Amino acid sequence: MLIGLAAAVSAGPSVGCSREPCFPEPLRMHQEQHETVFEFDTDGDRQADFWQYQGRDGRKHALAYADATSGQPQPRIELDALAASECPHFLIALDGVPFELVEELYNEGCFRLFHPPARVICCFPAMTDLALSELFHTGPCRAYQALRFDPRANRLQAGTAGYLKGDNSPWLAKMAYRCSFWRDGQAYLDPQSLFDHELRGIMRTFRQIDRGEAYAYSVGSAGLGTRGGRAAILKYLRTVDRLCEQIVYERHGRVKLTLSADHGHNLVENRRVSFRQVLEAGGYRLAKSLRKPQDVVAISYGLVTYAAFFTPNPAGVAACLTNHADVEFACYRDGDALIVSTASGHARITRGASGFVYDTPTDDPLRLGPIIEKLQADGAVAAGGELDPAALFAATALHDYPDPLARLWGAFHGLVDEPPDVIVNLRDGACHGSRFFHFMIGSVDSTHGSLNRLSSTTFVLSMLGELPPTLRSADVLPTLARLRGLDRAAAPSPRWGRSLSAVLPPGRR
Repeated sequence: MLIGLAAAVSAGPSVGCSREPCFPEPLRMHQEQHETVFEFDTDGDRQADFWQYQGRDGRKHALAYADATSGQPQPRIELDALAASECPHFLIALDGVPFELVEELYNEGCFRLFHPPARVICCFPAMTDLALSELFHTGPCRAYQALRFDPRANRLQAGTAGYLKGDNSPWLAKMAYRCSFWRDGQAYLDPQSLFDHELRGIMRTFRQIDRGEAYAYSVGSAGLGTRGGRAAILKYLRTVDRLCEQIVYERHGRVKLTLSADHGHNLVENRRVSFRQVLEAGGYRLAKSLRKPQDVVAISYGLVTYAAFFTPNPAGVAACLTNHADVEFACYRDGDALIVSTASGHARITRGASGFVYDTPTDDPLRLGPIIEKLQADGAVAAGGELDPAALFAATALHDYPDPLARLWGAFHGLVDEPPDVIVNLRDGACHGSRFFHFMIGSVDSTHGSLNRLSSTTFVLSMLGELPPTLRSADVLPTLARLRGLDRAAAPSPRWGRSLSAVLPPGRR
């Protein structure tokens, strides 16, 4: 999540932060029959007092603690034998994690308290408030970002003031822990300190909960990824792995953990681009309100790989924007259809009774032609051209643009209360947004927002059980509820409610 830094400048950096957790590395490891045994010294006396047992499938499935008299392992605690419905379930939502990096670390041996990671395809645009509102089923946001254009008032509204009040974040009501908004600018000025602060807050919060379900969120991970790219994301993921090891150790295994994230990250350095020249060349002008036919309002907030525009002439503005070298395509509504436009042509998306129809009269900007041909051969295309939604979702999970028709449609229909008139998808290496924000942080080593796979695909890891290989964000919680043996509709409410630290200004936390 990328925001203006005015609040951070006034709040200043934190000092004196000691890092937590610091779950130890194993003293040694050895093989016993068909298991790998990890020995740990948790009290610093150089003697093993805690053991983990890893099975053939690579998961750590049992624990043992030292007997106080002999120092030898007590009877093992089998993690899978502990009923999920009888253990507290904690979910930590990170900000901005591409699936590929979680998979890489899992293959290296990290996160082995969990079942293998599943892909999660988020909404488009791939933005925090939108994605977490889908994940936690809290209804639509007002707009894609905190800065929004109100067509009725014909002016820009909210911005940083709205962000600090959480006006565009209905998912916040579900959080047991979310650090103060007043610290969020620190996520980009001093992200490591904020991340350490959040981990301590998450630990304090979870230590107070003995049953039910609780959710926590980290924004510091977003700053680390934006400032440090791939290396920084891998580093903080390893820290989160140690956090999970610490929680399970303290709970004697009597806990179920889930990790997930809002969206991915593109893992490339991104330069800030402007649309002023290309719009002016087409006879339009950037403005703060729509008073003349040629006026265009652009939402310049954060630094992200899409851009949103309000205009009386969506088709004309879209055609103009596709002349920009960093625009992959533009999308806008045309009656009951969506037009996906490029400099060389367009495609048309409509919605039928049983699926979406994708017509390509002059171009195939979403590169779906070969996929649709295979779906036709498999009988997953109706006579009217409607594509089976489940088949299309599965077929595009690893595509350049995962689940593109449903996600583009949702961007204009129901994702937010005030959708823009035109959205453009930017090529990796280009981002759009706040000039001030870009000046303050200096460089953008990774960001998000676009329809492409790295931005759109994040992860879920859970101790609850094996997950389907690919999920939509909205399917994550119902799937976890089933693994807990609960009917999602009848599941008890999570232990939530914004902590005071989430709403009070500095000096009152």
